[in-house]
Amino acid sequence: MKKIFGVFLSFLLGVQFLGAENNLPSLLFGYLKNDLTLQKAALTAQSKALDYDSTKINNGIDLTVSTGTVKIQSSSDGTKYTFTPNAVLSIPEWNGTKLTASFPMTKKSGYESENGTFLDDGNVKISTGIITSAPLKRKISLLEAERSYIEAERAAQNQALTVENDFYTNLKTLYGYVSDVLSKKDDLYDDELDLRVLTAQGYSKTSASYRKKYLEIQSDRRNVNEALRKLERETSIFAIKCGVDYTRVFDPKTFDIKKADELSEQALTAVKDFLPMEIPNVELEDVLSYKAENYTDTESALWNQYIGDLKRKTDYKMELGAYGGYTFNESSSKYDTVDGGLTFDWKGITASAGVSVPTGQNLFPLDGSSGGQSSKSPVYTFSLTLTPNTWRLASIDKKQDALEEKIDEISVKSAADDYETAILDKLTERGDLRWSEKSYAEEYDMYSQLEYDMDTWLKAGSVTESDYLDAANNRDKAQMNMLVNAVEKIIYNNKVKLLFVKEKD
Repeated sequence: MKKIFGVFLSFLLGVQFLGAENNLPSLLFGYLKNDLTLQKAALTAQSKALDYDSTKINNGIDLTVSTGTVKIQSSSDGTKYTFTPNAVLSIPEWNGTKLTASFPMTKKSGYESENGTFLDDGNVKISTGIITSAPLKRKISLLEAERSYIEAERAAQNQALTVENDFYTNLKTLYGYVSDVLSKKDDLYDDELDLRVLTAQGYSKTSASYRKKYLEIQSDRRNVNEALRKLERETSIFAIKCGVDYTRVFDPKTFDIKKADELSEQALTAVKDFLPMEIPNVELEDVLSYKAENYTDTESALWNQYIGDLKRKTDYKMELGAYGGYTFNESSSKYDTVDGGLTFDWKGITASAGVSVPTGQNLFPLDGSSGGQSSKSPVYTFSLTLTPNTWRLASIDKKQDALEEKIDEISVKSAADDYETAILDKLTERGDLRWSEKSYAEEYDMYSQLEYDMDTWLKAGSVTESDYLDAANNRDKAQMNMLVNAVEKIIYNNKVKLLFVKEKD
């Protein structure tokens, strides 16, 4: 149980993030915490852990002690007490060994001729398997319960990774919306530059070219504001999923179309202040560093093959058991007897043979007699049961098991083929991400330098403010590309982890 909570604590705390000034850890923490599917998976894992504990107890040493039903009967002759104390000790791991003891006792008081305590058919018996599948069946039961727990824990861990990927996918989408806003602002800056060129060329405000370009600029501004409203709407939804507040600048309840241009920069700034503008630069997972046998489909196929083989071994194994015991004051002979026998079961044939040998005395003559009476002849018992349909079904089941064995082998081979495809796919994706990372970094450095130069030239009066804003806009778009690449690397790493089962600590 502690292991489960430790695993989820590490997921929810987010171990690979930057400093406290970055709001990424708190957003991810809230996103994971609010996901109901993840909560259900965590509770399911805890439930399976309890089931596993129960199975271990049920397949361990078991002791049952009982007083039996106590009867008290009173009459004019006296009082009669009847009870049957008994005990059963089971040790499944010892070939299903079981020790039982039962002592039917009657105590009479007040009777003229029968006062005292009487024991009839009391016995102590031990039985065990000589040739038996009981230990193997016990092992299968424990393995399946453990597997169920392990799979539930893995499902919870995988769900945490899946939800984390959902978080980063949403974040990547929001960065895409920011880029869309910036691209539309690019169009606006380009058209504004074209308008200045027309003005410089002497076109009047009433000319067709000027009016056309002016209308295009108004359309560009409308497109920017629409993209910003969409960005804010999706950011608000994302904030709710993270369990945090976000106040929209373009509030649909108070929005004034006349103030749209004034609010545009405020809205974009608000979104940038809310969204993480720095993503940790993680090392890309090397898919070849994972063991092939830990590939999820391969591990599952190998497990099914293993547990299937164990179950098939229990289907046709001959069962041979033995028992021995001692009966006190056996009711038919009134003597103590030593008992023993064998049991046999195989494909619908059930047989048993036993013998009870009187000892010739009572070891515990509770009625006050001295025992030591003459010996009686042994009593032999024998039984044989044949179930033809069980025999016939066993033949069919054996053929079915042979087919299932081949199916398991094919599943293992199929998983191996899928592994090769998955490895090639991830190696290709890894190479693409590395190339994109380098390309976007170079692009960002170039536009950052251009923005710096434009700022210097703007202060010197060499360029217009529009020229500077265009350069700053391109730098911001390059930054968005870098953030998207960083997010894609984290998503890639999580997907690689989901391809393999985690090795036991």
